[in-house]
Amino acid sequence: MWSPYQIGIAPRVRPLQTLEGLGDRIRLIAFAERQAHYAFLEAAEKFTDAPAGLLSAWKWVAKEEAKHESWLLKRLAELGQEVGATPVSLNLYHSFAECKTARDFALYISDAEERGRIGAMRFAEVLKERDPQTAHMFAEIAREELEHVALVAKYFP
Repeated sequence: MWSPYQIGIAPRVRPLQTLEGLGDRIRLIAFAERQAHYAFLEAAEKFTDAPAGLLSAWKWVAKEEAKHESWLLKRLAELGQEVGATPVSLNLYHSFAECKTARDFALYISDAEERGRIGAMRFAEVLKERDPQTAHMFAEIAREELEHVALVAKYFP
């Protein structure tokens, strides 16, 4: 489920100005997308109290998260950085398990998605001159995360 990532205690990320530092960030974000993918799939199975339509929406979002991860892993490879070069943490995935209801999960993951969206926008801005290809990818991820975040308002107004 987690291969090819190396699970462990994530080290401090290296400076963004270095190739390794950029690789660290892409790796961490790709792994967050993987964790979200599985969390959405599991939520669609676990939370029978979800409003009509939300479970299928979560399955769609899971596919979106997998798509984002694939973009990030492709870029990581293009930059010559290894997926398993440094450990990544399962803390995000484990935190989803604390949710007891569909509403709890929706609010919790929406907050995580929003933080990820803001981070992706910041990376897009910071990298636009130095690495326009990576910047564009982060901008696209941020744009698509808006739809994921909007699910909370739709199903839990």
